[in-house]
Amino acid sequence: MSHSRPPMKRFPSLSALALLLALAAPFPAAAQSMDGGAEEPLIVDPMASARDAMSRGDPAEALARYLRVLARDPGDLEALSGAGAAALAVGDADAAINFYVRAEKVSPKDGRIKAGLGSALVQKEQPRAALRLFNTATDLGVPPVDIALDRGLAYDLRGDNKRAQAEYALVTRTRPDPEATRRLALSLAMGGDRMSALAILDPLLRKRDIAAWRARAFVLAMTGDAPGAEAAAYAVLPRYQADALKPFLSRLASLKSAEKAAAVHFGRFPEDKAPVEMAEASPVAAPKGRAPATAVRPPATPRPVFDNDGRLVMRPDAPTAKAGAAPASPPSPAPPVVLGDAEQKVADQRSLAEDRRAAQKRAAAEKAAAEKKAKAKEEAKAKKSSPERYWVQVASGAYKPDLDKEWAKQKGRFPKILGNRTPWTTPYKSTNRLLIGPFASKAAAQEFVNEARDGGLSSFPVTTSSGQQVDRVN
Repeated sequence: MSHSRPPMKRFPSLSALALLLALAAPFPAAAQSMDGGAEEPLIVDPMASARDAMSRGDPAEALARYLRVLARDPGDLEALSGAGAAALAVGDADAAINFYVRAEKVSPKDGRIKAGLGSALVQKEQPRAALRLFNTATDLGVPPVDIALDRGLAYDLRGDNKRAQAEYALVTRTRPDPEATRRLALSLAMGGDRMSALAILDPLLRKRDIAAWRARAFVLAMTGDAPGAEAAAYAVLPRYQADALKPFLSRLASLKSAEKAAAVHFGRFPEDKAPVEMAEASPVAAPKGRAPATAVRPPATPRPVFDNDGRLVMRPDAPTAKAGAAPASPPSPAPPVVLGDAEQKVADQRSLAEDRRAAQKRAAAEKAAAEKKAKAKEEAKAKKSSPERYWVQVASGAYKPDLDKEWAKQKGRFPKILGNRTPWTTPYKSTNRLLIGPFASKAAAQEFVNEARDGGLSSFPVTTSSGQQVDRVN
């Protein structure tokens, strides 16, 4: 019946409603607490958020939270140490070193900081310094098992595979650790023990651990089975990435142990021509917080098959083993599986740009090396054909074809001095020298100049450097 009331009687009701809303506005928390479905308060402590992000496996978020703490207190030891660990997990070893060094200044006797700094130096391929820090960390009370994974990698980079394997074994005896298992297999392969390496990988292969299949490719390559390694690479990597990796797999077996470790863990060959994507393909090159590039079924054929949509299809046919090769057959294959569009897109997007940059960098380096080699060869050839020689200049001319006329003129004027001499020429700035010689020595050239002066011929000695071309005047 409110529609029948006079207009003047509606204003008190509206004013009362506005007053109630105004009074209720300052008390949202109280209203929410009375509501059974109210949301929980937001976490505002950056340190707690950082620890939570690290526990969830999100080091990038953790690093951002730690940086927020450090912006407020640059000397916060927990934030510095946590930021170092988070930076290392996202693959930024330089930033990790910076945070750990700052933390070390705050707490010089903290073994955990020494251990973190050692792990960062391993990623920078400085195993000697890393091992010293690991030893200091254990002296300060850090349990050896806590640093064994990275200390083992440092030993591998030094070529000490036995000690590396002992470190990895310490981890695997303490707890199940796929990363330690893969590194142990790679270390065994660096020492030439293919059968043990494949046997250690087998449980992970049966679980279809993608990183383990990649490790298997490197195991085969390092122990001389390049065809098997190529088959494994094509099965677990995008096609263009496997194409780029293929030329290098055959070279792994010829490297020294420490060089193999640098190649499979960091994608670096002795001459620094390894593709960048090799580090991504390695199961141990990526930091612990980084997820695998794509989810692919384990290989069962020497080469993968692509369907009409360009998606990878794994067939169940097992490859034929090579005669005399160590048995490395995977478990019974599963039914054919096709990678989903989303998975294939993620893999392609993460690696295509990097592949192109690596290919461009590699092509530029190879071109520069080829040009440098060709130039050096040309210079050596020129020096061999044109060593340093001693001449006497008797005239010059800007137009080279007319030098024969100038020579005839000079010879006509001084027949006794030039009669039995042969003319030569070499360019000099914007003109061409008219020379005679070569003489046996600089002194012999000067002696001729002196004698020619007595006969009225003005001349002076010239020495041509090694590689400088001197042509005969016809």
